[in-house]
Amino acid sequence: MDIEIIRKRVRAGDYLTKSHAVQHALKEGFRRKHIVQAVLGGRIIEAYPDDQRVLVCGPTTLSEKTVIYLHVVCEYADPVYIEFVTAYIPDESEWESPPFRRRKPKRR
Repeated sequence: MDIEIIRKRVRAGDYLTKSHAVQHALKEGFRRKHIVQAVLGGRIIEAYPDDQRVLVCGPTTLSEKTVIYLHVVCEYADPVYIEFVTAYIPDESEWESPPFRRRKPKRR
């Protein structure tokens, strides 16, 4: 899936937000508009073609002085809608900053 196709659908309002994404938003202090902003300004950092999903990482503005990155799992199985399966603030211990690449596990 191409990020431009995802953005086109999102700009047209052809997206659904799953309950898991809403739960993370409430818990972590962001809203649906932040998910949309992250997808529109982000890029695909991982693809899961078997599940027809991609992981998008993008910046969003929480306040005048606070910009963060969000991870948004987008499902594109539906021919019309993009589904925001989940969205969350990436854990810095697992992702490089900005969080575009997964950190390699530390060897013991």
